[in-house]
Amino acid sequence: MILSHQLRPFVPALILAALPLHHATAQTGPMIGTVKTTEARFLYRPGAVEKTLRLSVLNAAGQVVGSSEATSPAADDHVAKFHVTGLSAATRYTYRLEDITGGTAVPIAGPEDGLKFSTPLATGTKGVVTAAFASCANANAEPVWQRMGLLGIDQLFLMGDTPYIDTADLASIRTKHRAFLETPFMASLIRSTPTASVWDDHDFGLNNGNGVSFAAGKPNTRRGFVEYRAHEQFGTGTEGVYQKLDLGVMEVFLLDPRWFSETGPSPVDPAKRTCFGPAQWQWLLDALAASRAPFKVLAMGEIWQDKKNSETDDQFTYWFERDALFNYIRDRKIPGVVLLGGDIHVSRHLIHRQRVGYDLHDFVTSPAHTSVIPSLDVPHPDLEWSSQQPRQFLTLTADTRTQPAVLTARYLLHDGTVQREVVVPYDQLTPKSGTGLGKDLRAWWNFDGDLENEGVLGARMHATAVNGATVIADGGLRGGAVEFTRSASQYLAIGRSALDDNSAGHSVSLWCKPASLPAHGSSERHFLFESTLGGTVSNDSAFTLSLGFQPADDPAKINLELHTQNVQASATVGAAPSAVAHGPFSCVLDRSLFTGRWAHVVMTYDSTHLRLYLDGAEVAAHLLPQPGPASENGGLVLGGHRAGTGRNYDGRLDEVAIWSRVLAPAEITDLHHGGSPQALPVEVSAVDTDGDTLDDWWETLHGLDPENADDALADADTDGVPAWLEKEAGTHPQIDDSAIYDYLRAMVNPSMAIPPLIFRHPSNGTLSFEIRTQSSDDLGDWELESPGPDLTADTAAGALEFHLDPAPPAPRFFRLLAFP
Repeated sequence: MILSHQLRPFVPALILAALPLHHATAQTGPMIGTVKTTEARFLYRPGAVEKTLRLSVLNAAGQVVGSSEATSPAADDHVAKFHVTGLSAATRYTYRLEDITGGTAVPIAGPEDGLKFSTPLATGTKGVVTAAFASCANANAEPVWQRMGLLGIDQLFLMGDTPYIDTADLASIRTKHRAFLETPFMASLIRSTPTASVWDDHDFGLNNGNGVSFAAGKPNTRRGFVEYRAHEQFGTGTEGVYQKLDLGVMEVFLLDPRWFSETGPSPVDPAKRTCFGPAQWQWLLDALAASRAPFKVLAMGEIWQDKKNSETDDQFTYWFERDALFNYIRDRKIPGVVLLGGDIHVSRHLIHRQRVGYDLHDFVTSPAHTSVIPSLDVPHPDLEWSSQQPRQFLTLTADTRTQPAVLTARYLLHDGTVQREVVVPYDQLTPKSGTGLGKDLRAWWNFDGDLENEGVLGARMHATAVNGATVIADGGLRGGAVEFTRSASQYLAIGRSALDDNSAGHSVSLWCKPASLPAHGSSERHFLFESTLGGTVSNDSAFTLSLGFQPADDPAKINLELHTQNVQASATVGAAPSAVAHGPFSCVLDRSLFTGRWAHVVMTYDSTHLRLYLDGAEVAAHLLPQPGPASENGGLVLGGHRAGTGRNYDGRLDEVAIWSRVLAPAEITDLHHGGSPQALPVEVSAVDTDGDTLDDWWETLHGLDPENADDALADADTDGVPAWLEKEAGTHPQIDDSAIYDYLRAMVNPSMAIPPLIFRHPSNGTLSFEIRTQSSDDLGDWELESPGPDLTADTAAGALEFHLDPAPPAPRFFRLLAFP
């Protein structure tokens, strides 16, 4: 591994505009496209002329290691494409272009013009990669490309509206692509940085366009896109432009939500119209399941959530495919997935908590140009941060040299300002689950001395008392309870939602002991809980969750009434879905069941029914007039309705819990527990199906079988270290990196005699290993750092700490080498 001693001061720098190539006519490129471990693709347009060209790739010694010849035919707008094979992974190369039309090679451009690139890491190896993502760009985006060049990124992804096309005329399409790629800093960047693209509506050809509304124009826009991109894959080969790139430590899936949208039935629900189309859908599922890259980026021009305007080009419009994709990731226990989008001219960071068995980070980057649309910076229950700044872009850095591996997202401005940095360790992107009643338990307030949530969402769901609602010690069935006085309009406010934004199934459980119930013949309503639209109380309609008391016709009865809202697709092609209210659903029960006693109430929602349980038994099953997932909500009021005051509950609540799944009847009976509730299990852990001490996600990532316990002792890299030990030590089961143990002990105690390298089963024995430390100021020449007065090590809090005194001049890099 390489550890950077980063004390380097920031030095302003400039990248000069692209030098003119050695050709008299206007040219486009060269542009580096798809680069894999052993091959690379390029394009170059020498002008409006037909030429025979040769592109040669050179190694560090200046020797040609591969070449490709191509012509620039008029039929392809004089764009020549090159494909060079025979390269090596993680290797730096230069390249040159020559005109060989006349039989003699005439230089066009070469390494002296900045023609260079690197091949990516092989999948499964250790290293670091930084990719930059930008959307919504025109000539005003030049400072963004300049900044990316200064950063020395490894890969550029153009995420749609790059460039703005907005026409079906082929000549105009080609002209706009050329103009975009020929701006000076863009031209400089793409000749030295592998570049991949996907389109959004404007480069697809029509604002808010889909596969039906722009059906006549999309063949031409696809033709222009294909001509001016050097990709290995363009959709199916004849339709769409989706593709994926494996950068070794990060695999990026560039999705096309335009070409196929609205063109036929969805592969997940034939009653609804598709976004991705059957071919792209199956390709994505298969590719995700097969991916062995630690981090997997699902990227497209659109955003994954609701734009909340009149347009329909977002994934909320096709929530059924989006949610089926998320469920696939969750059910297949695929680790390391993050989302990325663009389009909306503001940048945002959302975290969909526990959506796929872990928190699903959702990065939106836009715009790279100067036009901002503040109205699209809309509320969302999962929104963590946003920025309404021009000339923005995002970088994702995947680093597997550390244990655990780390993904770092940085939102940057063109001047280098880091607006936001998000560091996500890999173990936070691996699926974990509770057991029994702890499975999918999102929130649980037991009110034992405080208003804190004990569930997996933690402090995000802590409650706040309003108007004096009070926790009563020993006032509940099991410890404390919270008490509300209706006349004082008391309630608890929770500022975030415990559910997915379109929840297909959930459950809410609580124990209540009313001090009073709505008087017979009155219009009183006493709400036990109701969800809110945003993080604060209001009358805005968002009652996904709603349960309360109101009078019944019979004075001896009380109505325990439910409401909800769910999402409905529009019957009109291209129209947005909407939230539809359902209810009231009445359940008339004896008042005596809620008088002078604790009652256990559970509500479940499964997209077709609302069910109500009292004291462990079902008392009502309400069929929804229109099935569908519950609509978005942003918070919760306990002891009141969504406006907070006016319809408040009177009495005590205890043991309130929310699950993101439908509890089974037997579970609800267990939850009631004969009227004596027990503590809920709140611990979550990674799944280990075969019980071999290796988490399923780790086995899948490293090519082992999560249902075969024997492979814990496998030694695929024949380094003498079994797989279980590689996991414990943080080493790689496919790379011979075992001899690292004795030297760590020697660093702590240099006089220690190094015993033989012996590995045993985890049930017995200990480990020993040796590491040697080297340092460098240029990553080229390395010096041995020997243990002594200047370099010492110590163990503290389970970690091994190295101390170097005095600190070396910056920059200084360190690496640890393993030896037996």
